[in-house]
Amino acid sequence: MGAMRCQSWPDVRVACIWIAQLQLRVEVLRHPAWDGRPLVLGGAPGERKVVQLCSPEAEAAGVRAGLPLREVVPLCPEAIVLQPDPVRTAAVLESVLADLQRVSPAVEPGEDGYLFVDLRGLQTMYGDLAALEEAIRAAVPPLLRPRLGFGSGKFAAAVAARMAAPGEARVVPASETQAFVAPLSVRHLLLLDPDVLQRLELLGLHTIGDLAALPFSAVQSEFGPLGAQAWRLAHGKDPQPVIAKPFVTSVQSGLRFDDPLGSVESVMAAIAQLLERTFSQPALLGRSVRQVRLRALLSDGTSWERLYTFKEALSTRDAARRALKSKLDLSNGLPPAPIEELALELLGLGGEAARQPGLFVARARQLAEIAEAARQLRARYGRVPLYHAIEVEPWSRIPERRWALVTCDL
Repeated sequence: MGAMRCQSWPDVRVACIWIAQLQLRVEVLRHPAWDGRPLVLGGAPGERKVVQLCSPEAEAAGVRAGLPLREVVPLCPEAIVLQPDPVRTAAVLESVLADLQRVSPAVEPGEDGYLFVDLRGLQTMYGDLAALEEAIRAAVPPLLRPRLGFGSGKFAAAVAARMAAPGEARVVPASETQAFVAPLSVRHLLLLDPDVLQRLELLGLHTIGDLAALPFSAVQSEFGPLGAQAWRLAHGKDPQPVIAKPFVTSVQSGLRFDDPLGSVESVMAAIAQLLERTFSQPALLGRSVRQVRLRALLSDGTSWERLYTFKEALSTRDAARRALKSKLDLSNGLPPAPIEELALELLGLGGEAARQPGLFVARARQLAEIAEAARQLRARYGRVPLYHAIEVEPWSRIPERRWALVTCDL
C-alpha cells in the first residue's frame, strides 16, 4: 500500500478499484499467454476500422488510438488484433462485482473499469486497511491488473487509483486530499466536458490547484453547476455517496460443448437441459420467472447475448422452454456462429401464478433475509439491535391494538 501502510486505518471513506484497458484485460483473462503481448482493439462490425484501444506493449511499437487497422501490422507485426466483446466484458464485471459485494455490501460500478466500495463500518470487520486490501485483491483476478485507491471520497479514490501502479494501492487521507490533487492536471476532472477543460487551459488554469485558487463565485458563474462541483473537489470536498447497485435475484446455469452447436435442434436440447437444471434449484421453489437471458461464446471468438421478456409469468420448465422456443423462432434468434459455451439466467423472479405459497416456506425465506441483513449491519456497525412488534393484548379484549417493541440480536 506504499508509504501509507504505517497507518492502520487512515481517514478514508471510499476505495476505488480501477481496471485500466478493461476490454483488453478481459481477453488476457481468457488467454493468459497473451499477458505482455501487444494487443490492439479494433472497431466492431459496421464501425470504422481504426484502433480503439491498445496495450502499452503496442504503444511502445508506435500503435496509437485512431490509427487505421491496416497500419498496425507494418508497425507491430506481432500485434494481436481483437474485436470488442461486450458480453464477455459484462460477464467478468458482474463476477467481480458479486465477489466485491462479499467484502462490502455497498459497491458501485462506474464507467471505464471503475468500481467504488463504501468503507464505512468495515473497520470492525477487517481491523486495518491492509486486511481490507487483501480481501479486495482476493475478489479481483490478478490478470486484470487492478489498481487500488483509498480516499475521503470517490474523486480522491479514483485519482489515487489512476496514480497507482498496476497491482499496487495508494492511500490519500482526508487531510491530504487538497494537497494531493493540487499539482495534477485539470484533465483529472472527468466530470467536465472536453470543451470546458480546453477553456480552462486556454485561461491558464492547467492544474487543479489553479482552479482551487479562484473564487467560488467566479467559477460557478463561468462554468455553471459542474464547475462549482469541480471547485469543491479541488478543495477536497466530495460528499457524493457510493450508490450500491441494487441486488437482483436470479438463477443461472451454463454448459460448455466439445463440439460447438450449430443447429436449432441441438441448441434447443441444450436450452432444455439448462432449464431443467435451473428449475430444479431450491431458489425457484414456488417461484415464477418473467425474463430469460441467454449468453453464448461462439467458435469464431465472438459472443452473443439476448434478453427475452414474457407477458405472463412462467412457473414450470416446460412452459419456459415453449416460450423461449417461440421467441427464438420469431426473431431467427440463433447466433451467427456455432456455440462453444451457453449460459442461461432466469430473472424477474416472483410468486408462482395461481398458487398460494406455503406459509412456512415464506416465513423461512423472510427469516433468512432478515438474518442476512443483520449480518451485513453487524459487519458495518458492530452490535446491531433489531426491533419487531408484538401484540400485547388480544384483539377481542381491546378495540385498539397495543404493540410493544422488543429488541433482539440475531
